[in-house]
Amino acid sequence: MFHASTLARRAAHSVVRGVLAIALGAASLGPLRASAEIYRWVDSEGQLHVAQHLDEVPPEYRPAATANPSEPGRGSVQTFNTPAAPPAAQAPGAVQAPPGRTYRIPVQRAGTGMLVQVRLNDRVTAPFLIDTGASDVLIPKQVADELGLGAGPDTRIMRFATANGHVDQPVVMLDSVDLGGARVEKVPASVSAGMEIGLLGLSYFNHFTYNIDAAAGIVTLTPNNLVESGAIRGGRSEAQWRAEFQNVHVRIAAIEAKRETVPPNHSRELQRLDDEKAALERQLDLLETEADAARVPVTWRE
Repeated sequence: MFHASTLARRAAHSVVRGVLAIALGAASLGPLRASAEIYRWVDSEGQLHVAQHLDEVPPEYRPAATANPSEPGRGSVQTFNTPAAPPAAQAPGAVQAPPGRTYRIPVQRAGTGMLVQVRLNDRVTAPFLIDTGASDVLIPKQVADELGLGAGPDTRIMRFATANGHVDQPVVMLDSVDLGGARVEKVPASVSAGMEIGLLGLSYFNHFTYNIDAAAGIVTLTPNNLVESGAIRGGRSEAQWRAEFQNVHVRIAAIEAKRETVPPNHSRELQRLDDEKAALERQLDLLETEADAARVPVTWRE
C-alpha cells in the first residue's frame, strides 16, 4: 500500500532532481533537464509534435519550432497522432445547473509541475501531477497493479506520440477518482510502465470548472453540469471522442495506402500489413464498445 506522505516526498524529490520525464506514455524518455519551455512543431505530414527541449526537435524543424513557457497544469509533451482535442465546453442551449460545492485543494510544487494526492477506486492514494493538457488520466503501472487493473485480450490499446516516438498504452476504466473530496466516477485512464508519477488529465477535469493558482498553491474545482447536459460522455467531450476515432481510422487508411505500394510477390510484407490492419480493426471494435457503454452519439464517432 502506498503511504501518502512518503510518496509525496519521494515524488517531489524525483521531479526536482529531474529523473522523471513528464511525457504521457513515454516508455523510455531521457531525464528531465532544467527547462521552462515546451517546443511545438508540425512535420511534413501535418502532425503536431511537442518536446521539452530544442535538441529533441528534428534539425529541419527547429527554425519553425515555437517555444511556450510551461505552466503548472499545462505543457504536457503528450499529443495524439491526430490533432489534440480541446477540453469539454458547455453544450449550446444547455440549462445551467445550480452552483455546486467548490473544492479548494492545496497543491505541492514539484519543479515546474504541481503535485496532488489522488484517491483511486477508494483504495489507493498516489501522487499525480496536474496536467490539463493530457486528454486522459495516466496511471503508473505500479499503481494500476495495486488496483488490479491488468491488461487482457479485450483491453483497448491507445497510441500516443511523444518526443521520442509512438507508444501504445492500455486503456482502463477507474471506478472513481477523488481529489480532496472532488469525486468523479467512471473515469477513463491509460497505464504507463515508464512513469513513476501519474498525470491528472481532462477525463477528470472535464467534470469541473477549475482554476489553478500557482502562486497560492491552490487548485479550485466547482462541479459543472456537462454530464447532465450531455456535453461529455464517458469523461470525454465530442472533440475528444472524434479524435480517438480519427486516430484509428487514419492509421488503418495509412496501412491500406502502404499495402497498395507493395509488389504482389512480397507475400510476407503483405501478410504483416494485413495483420496490422486486423489488429487495428479489433481496436476500433473495442473503441465502439466503449463508446456504446458511454452512450456516445453516432455523430461523435465520425
